[in-house]
Amino acid sequence: MPRLPERLLIAAGLSLLLLPLGLVINPELGLGPLVGLWLGGTLLGVWGSTFRVLLWGSVWCAVLIAAVVFTPLTRVLAEGLIVNEAPQKADLIVVLGGGMHCGAGELEASSLARLEKGLELWRAGYAPRLTLSDTVGEIFGDARCPSLGRVAAARVRALYGDEGPEVVFLPQMRTTRTEALAVDGLVQERGWGRVLLVTTPTHSRRAVGAFRKLGVEVVSVVSSEPRFDMALLAPADRLQALTPLVREYLGLLTYRLRGWL
Repeated sequence: MPRLPERLLIAAGLSLLLLPLGLVINPELGLGPLVGLWLGGTLLGVWGSTFRVLLWGSVWCAVLIAAVVFTPLTRVLAEGLIVNEAPQKADLIVVLGGGMHCGAGELEASSLARLEKGLELWRAGYAPRLTLSDTVGEIFGDARCPSLGRVAAARVRALYGDEGPEVVFLPQMRTTRTEALAVDGLVQERGWGRVLLVTTPTHSRRAVGAFRKLGVEVVSVVSSEPRFDMALLAPADRLQALTPLVREYLGLLTYRLRGWL
């Protein structure tokens, strides 16, 4: 076992591996939490028992990264998350919320992809209206962040003016679960039937499950995936896919434990 100064130096180096892992789980982590994560990992070197935990944890982290980069693991995991069905005539197109660039006040790439798919379905005549999620800034880590739905609606108006689709806002949206509850209320209140559910591919299984759990008749029509190539042939694409894959599998577990699926 290395002496204490040596353990601390090794722990400081190994704990750097915790930073990308933390960002994989939560890409919105700020500088403060990341520094805290690193310091916490470094302090594990103070005691021999916790140092061994850090050492073996780093080994398993390296094994995981190697499996992601060099094997078809990510492609297999991604395929288990995708529910993509042929579009049908419906009463409503539900465009689920994605991400926001809060500083610039712009839609993140996944939000743009979902909106584009929803408008494509509307132009093809599958439904006369679509929902947009009027989000609260706190879900993006900044209370001043503009509403995703309002920014998206402005984009729709800029493209189509008064000739565009009817837009229905889902107020105070925070999660896929709250979107499902809001749409279920709308469908029952207005007597609508089938709904086309639009989201990015790896989010579709959890989203469809949340809606169907409430009894909403949904058809899942996935958008494109702008953040990485869904073929997942290149190591860089596999690494980029790791964040949504981890998030979605953790989300599936959470939703099942809460009875939302």
